[in-house]
Amino acid sequence: MNLTFHEYEDLEQLPRLLGREWESEIFSVYLKHYSNMERILNIYGSAGVGKSALAEEFQKQATRLGATVIAIDAAKIRTVPEDFSRQVLYQLDLLDSLSSLSDPDFIIRASIDAIQKRSKLGPAFLFIDTYELLEPMDDWFRDFYIPQIKDRCLCVISGRNPLSSQWTESPFWKRSIYRMPLTNLDFNSVVAYLRTCGIVEPEQIYRIWKQTDGLPLMLASWLSGHNNGEVVFPSLRDDGDQRHPEAITFGLTPEKMPMTKPEAAIYARTDLTHREKEVAALAAEGLTNRDIASRLFLSEVTIKKHMRSIFQKVGASNRTQLLKLLMD
Repeated sequence: MNLTFHEYEDLEQLPRLLGREWESEIFSVYLKHYSNMERILNIYGSAGVGKSALAEEFQKQATRLGATVIAIDAAKIRTVPEDFSRQVLYQLDLLDSLSSLSDPDFIIRASIDAIQKRSKLGPAFLFIDTYELLEPMDDWFRDFYIPQIKDRCLCVISGRNPLSSQWTESPFWKRSIYRMPLTNLDFNSVVAYLRTCGIVEPEQIYRIWKQTDGLPLMLASWLSGHNNGEVVFPSLRDDGDQRHPEAITFGLTPEKMPMTKPEAAIYARTDLTHREKEVAALAAEGLTNRDIASRLFLSEVTIKKHMRSIFQKVGASNRTQLLKLLMD
């Protein structure tokens, strides 16, 4: 029997992806208060960072709680409204009820009506993966399709890029989008992940973390070399005497965790405030001002002010020059 959303708080904690506890907690809020949340949840990040895995975890949580889940992978459909709408109807087991002679406009309307009916009965989630492939029909989806679904249907859009300015600056959508940028796993998450896979030797864990930089796809690739109880990493480079002794002994506090060279250089400076160090470290990772603002729960205007102050103190005129000065 499906659980109601009012029973959510009585459930055991649902499984979480290692290193994505914060994102999972945010989605838990969506599940409990879906009628009052933003209509668009935007997951984005580089290739291999785990966008699809996180979206699949969200789908499992939503399904377990009785929500209607429609999951569409843009890589498996043609980028035309008719195919998108057919996939929606297929996910809802309604495609066979249509005549093969149905025209495209009828199919599109049928899919909108189907989502509308499901959302009246309870929470409905439309998951779209690899959204960057749907760019040719982005205007149609943003300006025509979703606005016609009047009842609460939350849409989880995953892709390599954040939603465009046509979304974020639209009077209709700009307050209805929650951005969820994904970056590589931190050191502690990698340690926990490898230990669940039976890898506990400290030096090996540290070398794997350095080699993969916490990218989930790279970690999975290394683990595919598992053979007879031992994991073989033929291309792991030998760090030699440059290893961090703290990483070998573990028992690390967050401030003692190994840092990348730019990050270490940033936090070693005494002329930057703590907030400026946070902003500069995220900028060194390649995050945009918008992404940094979302991560630190600040406005983009505030981030721009911090960046100007950082440039002035370090003597840089842009991010590339900033990174070079820090690395010298």
